[in-house]
Amino acid sequence: MAFRKQLANSFREKAQQSEFWIHSTIFALLALAFWPVTQWFATTTHDQSRLFHSLVVLALATILLVRFGGVEIRDTFTLNPSARRALIASFVLLAIQAVSRKICPNEWQGWVSLIAIPAYCCGLAALVRFICGEGTRRLTRTAAGTFCAFLLLSILMQPLDWPLRGYAGEWSAAALGWIGKSVELGLVGYAGGPPKLILLVDQYPFHVASECNGFGVILTSLLLALLLAIYRRLGLLNMALNIFAGLIIGFAFNILRIVIIVLLAPSFMEQYMLMHEIVGGITYWSCLVLVWIALKGPTRDEASAKA
Repeated sequence: MAFRKQLANSFREKAQQSEFWIHSTIFALLALAFWPVTQWFATTTHDQSRLFHSLVVLALATILLVRFGGVEIRDTFTLNPSARRALIASFVLLAIQAVSRKICPNEWQGWVSLIAIPAYCCGLAALVRFICGEGTRRLTRTAAGTFCAFLLLSILMQPLDWPLRGYAGEWSAAALGWIGKSVELGLVGYAGGPPKLILLVDQYPFHVASECNGFGVILTSLLLALLLAIYRRLGLLNMALNIFAGLIIGFAFNILRIVIIVLLAPSFMEQYMLMHEIVGGITYWSCLVLVWIALKGPTRDEASAKA
């Protein structure tokens, strides 16, 4: 039976039971409690296209796990044991945050506010398990854990901007120098504005802007590596190696993107922005495909493979 038809039939059946409406009310109250977090998340992803792209990639990766991971939809619209545990975890974290706000000093309040993020992800996992059933436990654990990391890491976007720009500029300069280009890298001050990091290659100046810091591709590669590590139930050491590999691949492809753009720029000055976007898109998706294959993302149905 098709997924939508199965859910529709189950909804019609469970809607006649009082327990269903009690549980639905609990989730509605939980959604109301998390409304500020939802607003912050929507605003952040709307304002930062790189975060939005990372979210899209996570959604596509989750769809691949659904397609090839052998997810079983059963006992839908029921507060099954796994949904109940995730729901309790969400409420416990909210209670811890409320108590911490009262007893912690002001300088700790920023850290206390972060407790809402894992609570939010536990609530989402509980909701998916409630709707889709106990068979989605592995998938929701993977998606919720990765989404939690995504929300926490998105906070670091501004603090990491200049350090990542510096590394991108230095490594790009080294790569271009290695292939025989004349390269200079330095900060150039402008009246009435912040200094700019300029990469001078064969007398052509290139601004290493915020978009060049590689945060988007590095973040997405890291999250894909984490998602696959959680999905494959790796131990802490192997998980750390997975994440490190994702970071290295993402950083390398960002340097590759910058080098290709710099080499092509003299021949495509009139179509520079178009060339910039095309090279960026090709390297971005090539990086993610490599991460998925290198870190053993599922590419065929697990049930068929086992058979």
